Amino acid sequence: MFRSASTAVAAALLLASAGCSFTPGGSVETVGSGDTAVRLVSEFANGTYSIESAQTTVVFSDIPYEELAKGTATDGRFLHIEILWRPRPGRTPIEASSTNLSIRFVVVSHGEVGVYVGGGFAWITGGKPADTELELEITGASVSLVDKTPGFVDLLSPATLVGELGAQKNAENARATRRAASQFVTNKLGHVRWVGR
Repeated sequence: MFRSASTAVAAALLLASAGCSFTPGGSVETVGSGDTAVRLVSEFANGTYSIESAQTTVVFSDIPYEELAKGTATDGRFLHIEILWRPRPGRTPIEASSTNLSIRFVVVSHGEVGVYVGGGFAWITGGKPADTELELEITGASVSLVDKTPGFVDLLSPATLVGELGAQKNAENARATRRAASQFVTNKLGHVRWVGR
């Protein structure tokens, strides 16, 4: 009787976990701390990543690729995350200042562009060489404006960024999107802000 009950519980847990499906994309919330600060929620319908030699690159954009590549985007956000190292639950001592992410966050508003840069910490699931999916739970990050077009009004800096995101492994897409965003920002600013590989 006890064995049957245990087996039934185990089967129920297995079915429940099998029902959990991966969803690419997600959202981040950026909250400014200045006098004119606002709360900006960015929703992404997809995300891709590539495993590089020194880190993992993850990109999210709610701007259609064609608009980035052609330079015609007028509104939207682009989020570029470099995973510097992976925490190990139960083994990694975490402090409030821990940083395992490098973040570039681009805001396009009415054709004007603001580039925010910072770092933060995230718990990471998947994203290893044998995996095809990666999930990030960003528990705390700080970003500040580092460059902008003349008409961009910064209502965030300095800001905190938190969120939950999922990305699929697709090195070609991740690199192409990052390069397109880099070129878009470079063209808008009139100088190179960062160079994509």
